Formats: sequence, structure tokens, C-alpha cells
Amino acid sequence: MSKQSSSASLISWERARTIFGDAPPPRNVWERQFDNFDCELQRLARTPYDEIDFSDLWYYHHDLAYVELQPDLFNYLFPVCLMDWHHSLLESVSCSHGDSEFHFGVYRGNVFEKMLTQEQRQATYEFFRDSFLERLDAERGFLNWRSRRSGCAWMYRFNSLAIVMPRIDMLWNPWWALETPGRAVAVLQYCSGLMYREENYPLFPPCLWEDDSYIHYAGWMIENLDFLRRTLTGDFVKDKVASAVARLRTEPEWQEVRQLEADVLQSMELIRLRIAELPELLGKTGGGLGSSA
Repeated sequence: MSKQSSSASLISWERARTIFGDAPPPRNVWERQFDNFDCELQRLARTPYDEIDFSDLWYYHHDLAYVELQPDLFNYLFPVCLMDWHHSLLESVSCSHGDSEFHFGVYRGNVFEKMLTQEQRQATYEFFRDSFLERLDAERGFLNWRSRRSGCAWMYRFNSLAIVMPRIDMLWNPWWALETPGRAVAVLQYCSGLMYREENYPLFPPCLWEDDSYIHYAGWMIENLDFLRRTLTGDFVKDKVASAVARLRTEPEWQEVRQLEADVLQSMELIRLRIAELPELLGKTGGGLGSSA
């Protein structure tokens, strides 16, 4: 995929860089690269931001996790990390390069708290939100859903974000408002993971608690677990399935989803049991899929 975002996208290099003051390349690099690749880090700092090979972020993801970060270098390179995050989401792959991974880097290094102002954190969360919604809007026709790897990728990324940012409601609320057919499809995919026993899934059973990060020792942040417990109820699922099916009535997915409205009424006991269990699973450690996501 080209690094140039489409004209219809709310995500762009300009937006990512504006969050960090449209930072120029640093004149001097004093940060010590974690694996002693100082020359490679200096090369990244000299490279025009939109010409940086995303795979070279291997060097910087490790720095995010483990070393003292140079502020002007961070302001120059972190927007590149955000654009890599966006493109990997659209491509349904993990935001990792070799043994480095974005979410692990920002979590292990407490990057959002150490390096971002309150205004920058909010703008970064809004960047994640709009990127995630763009991905959901493309979730049409259930074609990818027949492949576990690509079909569940957006769900894994959602769970990765819930580990590193405390405002998962910013993604959830516009998603479940069903403003586009793709978001309605995603709602039904998510709800299907609560509605069906494995032998009865119409496509395949999604795993609602796995993520695509390399964080194997932490689960969802407590703020996000509290939000989920308040929001996800049996009645909520029943109402949203009905609304999502209705939203798709004039769309190509209609024949595939119309049965879900009847099925949800027959599955309320199972739905309530799984809703009660889900926050416990999401709060446990070791849910990451790593590069296999």
C-alpha cells in the first residue's frame, strides 16, 4: 500500500505531524539506540519523514520501550510511527517489525505519559479513532471474515489499543452508532462472538479477547474494563444486532445477516454468560498474538 493516504481519509502525514509541531529533522542525535545501531538512528533522522521505510522503525520501536528518548527526535519520528500504525491497520497486519512492536514500545516506555502533553495525547487518541473507523468502514461483504487472520485483525487491534490508551470509548461509541454499513457489519461480527456456540457459528468463531501486540504481561486498562462492564449488556447486544441488521437491509450483506436478528433472541442466556466472562478475559495477561495476528 502506498504511504500516501487517499483524499477521502481523515488520516494524513500533515495531521500526524501537526500533533508534534511539524517538527523538522533534529540537527544532532544524542539518543543511544537500544541495540547500539546509532548510525541507523542517525540515518533515520536525516531521511525525509515520508521516505522512511516503515520496516526501519525496528530501531525506534525498541528505543520507545527501553531508552531515554530525545524529544526533538521523538517529535520527528513518532508521526512516522503513527502512519505505520494506520497503514498496518488498513492492511490487517500487526504493527511490528521483526521483534519490535508499536504497542509494546509505547506501553513499556510509558510514552504517552512521558513524551506527550495532554493536548497531544488527546489528538493522538483522535488519530487512532479516525484510523480505526476508516478500517471499519471498509469491512464489507464478509469476504475477509472467512479468513481468521484478516477477518479478526481489526478486532485484535481494538484490543491492543485498550491496553495502551484509557479512552476506548472514543472508538466504541462511534462504531456502535452504526453510521456506515461497514460499522454495522463490524458490530454483527463482534456480537456473533457472543451469540453462537463454536459448532454453530455461521462463518467462524472470533476470539474477542486476543490482541495483535507483543504485550504479554498486561490486559485492558482498568478504565476500559469499567467502560465495557457499564456498556456491554444483554439488552445492548440485542438492540444493536437488530439495529445493525436494519442498517444493512438495502445492502449486499442483507441475505447473510438477516438470520442474526432471530438468532440473538434465542441466544440471550449464552450472551449474558459470555458478557460476564469477557472483561475477566480481557483483563488477563498473555492475550497477545504477536506477528501471527
